[in-house]
Amino acid sequence: MGYKNTIYIVYALPGCMRQVYFVIFFVAVTAASGQNTISPYSIFGPGEIQNQGFTTNQAMGGAGISLNSGNALNRLNPASCTGIDSLHVISEIGAGAKFSGLSTSSHSETGFSGSLKYLALGFRYSGRFAGSIGVAPFSHIGYSIEKENYVEGTNAVYIAEYVGSGGINQFYFTNAFEVARNLSVGVNTSFMFGSLMQEEKISPTDIVPQMQITRMDYLKSIYFDYGLQYMCRLKKLDVSFGATYSHQQKLKSKHIVTVTNESYSTVGSDEYNSNHLIIPQKFGFGIGLENKGRYVAAFDYELQQWSGVEYPIQYNDFVNSHSFSFGIQVNPWEQRVINKSFKNWDYRFGVNYKTSYLKIGGRVIDDKSISLGLGIPLSGNVSKMNLTFKAGIAGTTDNNLILEKYALLQLGFSLNEFWFIRRRYD
Repeated sequence: MGYKNTIYIVYALPGCMRQVYFVIFFVAVTAASGQNTISPYSIFGPGEIQNQGFTTNQAMGGAGISLNSGNALNRLNPASCTGIDSLHVISEIGAGAKFSGLSTSSHSETGFSGSLKYLALGFRYSGRFAGSIGVAPFSHIGYSIEKENYVEGTNAVYIAEYVGSGGINQFYFTNAFEVARNLSVGVNTSFMFGSLMQEEKISPTDIVPQMQITRMDYLKSIYFDYGLQYMCRLKKLDVSFGATYSHQQKLKSKHIVTVTNESYSTVGSDEYNSNHLIIPQKFGFGIGLENKGRYVAAFDYELQQWSGVEYPIQYNDFVNSHSFSFGIQVNPWEQRVINKSFKNWDYRFGVNYKTSYLKIGGRVIDDKSISLGLGIPLSGNVSKMNLTFKAGIAGTTDNNLILEKYALLQLGFSLNEFWFIRRRYD
């Protein structure tokens, strides 16, 4: 998609607890439907696809396919749920805020977005079965772009504004099974929902009438992904391997196109069921090393095969996307009750490099980021408050493209409660 003499104007809208879980869940679903990005690149495909990890994973560069769910849930691999203790119920709650600076070779804008990010609950059903249920974003759309277009066959110019908002959310249910000692498999079933709006507003000229074309997708569809984990002991280290997979899937939606004129009267409309929103197959691999009580390190690689996928009214080539993530969590001091508070904290660091599925003007859009995080115990070193700061650069100003510099602050809680203790009365 070419941008000639383009000006970008981007807007964003901000998007221990058993008794309040359902209230928070309702708020999470409501908040998830808000606008949560200001990236112009979210105009393409399903929008800006979100990292599926919680705050802990984000602090480790988004890595964690090989890590199990110990005292915190790991959503990056459905098989990880078998790591949940049989007496614990784990809740995860997270919110985030993002500040972005967007620039071309001649113009710059800034913006802010923030929202409640996720809510999840994990527990073990029986000796070998465990699972999780939750709600989280899958992708976000949020942009406002003005572009000069030429009337075909003439030198006449008109201004078109492209505005998009909404996103795809997922309510998911994970089931994991321990096939054998240290070998687990899992399947994640998600109900994908949300609304995607794309508006094209044409300013009037002598030969072009004022017009607005609105395209809406009301999404209701099922999505599946799968995972496997294997763990072994190597001297003093626990070594873990993980793999994830999701096949190509078409998301079903009700697609509505409406055309209005300068007096906002409808001059044309169409409505039909559609499956043009395609999510291609994805592979993920990870390896982890853990020295209990001292450090955990993880490396992930993910490949999603966007090459050959086509979306209507989009004429750019999609390319395969790649993601490389590395993260480490360290505990410099042995954790003890008598320690000063900071000596019982988890300290996290991560780096991530990924290439998106977008190739514009011959350039593949990439994203480079680093992250830092803390895990602060709330009670008994089991429940924790997690903080993550992430800074990154996406895109480029070459070839009249857009560079985004961003800073992300995320706050999450991993809450452990004992729900399944059978009380004895003598």
